[in-house]
Amino acid sequence: MAQSLTAYLDLVKRTRPEEIVMISREIDPAYELTALVVKLEREGRRRPVVICERLKGSKFPVLTNLHASRSRLALAMSSAPQDMLRTYLRAMDRPIPPIVVKTGPCKDTIVTGDRIDLYELPQLLHHEGDAGAYITAAISFAKDPSGESWNCAYNRLMIKGKDTTSIHLTAGKHLWEFQKIAESRGEPLPVAFAIGVHPAIALGALAIGSIDEDERAIMGGLLGEPLELVRCETSDVLVPAHAEMIIEAEILPGARTPEGPFGEFTGYSLGEREREVVKVKAITHRTGAFFQDITVAHLDHMLLSTIPMEANLYRAVRAMVPSVKAVRVPGPFTCYVSIEQRLPGQAKNAIMAVLGADMYMKRVVVVDHDVDIFDDRQVTWALATRCQPDRDISIITNARGSDLDPSTKEDGYTAKWGVDATAKPSLAAYTPRHRVPPEVWERINLKDYGL
Repeated sequence: MAQSLTAYLDLVKRTRPEEIVMISREIDPAYELTALVVKLEREGRRRPVVICERLKGSKFPVLTNLHASRSRLALAMSSAPQDMLRTYLRAMDRPIPPIVVKTGPCKDTIVTGDRIDLYELPQLLHHEGDAGAYITAAISFAKDPSGESWNCAYNRLMIKGKDTTSIHLTAGKHLWEFQKIAESRGEPLPVAFAIGVHPAIALGALAIGSIDEDERAIMGGLLGEPLELVRCETSDVLVPAHAEMIIEAEILPGARTPEGPFGEFTGYSLGEREREVVKVKAITHRTGAFFQDITVAHLDHMLLSTIPMEANLYRAVRAMVPSVKAVRVPGPFTCYVSIEQRLPGQAKNAIMAVLGADMYMKRVVVVDHDVDIFDDRQVTWALATRCQPDRDISIITNARGSDLDPSTKEDGYTAKWGVDATAKPSLAAYTPRHRVPPEVWERINLKDYGL
């Protein structure tokens, strides 16, 4: 499988050309790109890859909305849409370690020293009230300063100067842990950010697991071959050889800078916070590189993160409840789980498994296997008819959650709750559901009635 963004775009052009939209008209980087994507989604009922050939103030063409279609993400994984969970789980269970190569397209142009200028990149403003231009599609690559573990993650970067950005590190996550180790030694943390990658690499970067689990090997599992890495120009950090652009940098010890407000995936613009400081050491890129953007809080953003989350949560629940049937993340901080409950208490075990597997999870609803968790009406029905609040709601206080949750008094310090919406004492012993007799259901064909 080709590992570059351009190879993937060629595949989309060949197999579904209607899903790529080229815009030749000059676009204002202030809000217009986000507005175009959202209007296409809401008014045009379309989710195409959007390529803006001319963005005011930058020489780089901008690509966005790449991940806004489940079928396009399935294509990136060489999977059918209905098999994405199974495909992702297989990549987690059978990772393929990366390999290091001498060079790659990401090294076509190398900019260092005084020539570095982040203001030459697209200065994209996404939502009203954002404090400045953000890089939203940056995947961080960093190594544990005290060991051999590597971590990859998405981290938003606010451009603060020609060679400086802030970075949002989620407290308690792996890159935050690496930074704390380096900072305790008074050392900067070498890091590099890949911008513009094959969607399989993007999906692998969002795998959630142990700090010892190598997301780069999961990327290989999704690609079906080892991820090719090259060494940075200014550090020993290894990055995808076929990325459109690499920002080589270090996170400074002890330095903080105001960051935000910024409109996040929650649908809210969270206020200013003190964040860590990134100093850029080099920018390298492919000849004719695309600058990739992610349309935050819309399908481009939400679908990309949901698929790895569902795979991780399914794996976690399966370890506790082998009869799990499906897992769905329908919105921020929320998870629905369907199980075939064979023993009393398994629904509660599923709730605990989800809350323990993903720090961001705040609300879990567990239903029986006869409920389709991809149909919100059915989940609501189960909540209404199989649940007693005083018996079936579990509340956990004083837990770590997301610092992007606007309902918390203190960043990331939250309560969590789980709802057991399964039938009691069991589905088999519960009041039966009404239904049309199966033989009648099979016999009726709408076409016979002119419908």
